[in-house]
Amino acid sequence: MEFPSSSASEITPPSLPNQNLPVAIAAGLAAAIIGGIGWALLTINTGYQIGYMAVGVGFLVGFAVRLGNGTDKIFSYTGALLAFLGCLIGNFLSMVGFFASAEKLSFLSALSQIDYSKVPSAMASAFNPMDLLFYGIAIYEGYRLSVHGKKQEAPPPAPSQRI
Repeated sequence: MEFPSSSASEITPPSLPNQNLPVAIAAGLAAAIIGGIGWALLTINTGYQIGYMAVGVGFLVGFAVRLGNGTDKIFSYTGALLAFLGCLIGNFLSMVGFFASAEKLSFLSALSQIDYSKVPSAMASAFNPMDLLFYGIAIYEGYRLSVHGKKQEAPPPAPSQRI
């Protein structure tokens, strides 16, 4: 006895999402900037650099990059890189805020008066070994959360149904 099988047109394999790397980059960059600003605001207002902010930046960036519907490794790498960038932005803006406060300047005035050639050495001197842990977690979260999972493959064809 043979059962009728479904026609090929009735069986549709799950489709891959429409991957869009430019959307992922734009959303991730916006999230890195917003996360960095949030980090700086919290740091300046509390007077403490809270490492957990790096983790928050990693989560924010990872989920933003996910808007690109990526399943390829490039989306993970993009999330990791932008999470790191968000951490650097947060530290940089915090330093500007502390400089502005110490010199009794507005934030924008402080931005215009900074000698940007000295920023890398200033950031290096403010670096704490614990930063490695939190930056690492942020980078990992940016990497891990940026993709939608494994690529979907078409299911194998159904075997003929015979009894």
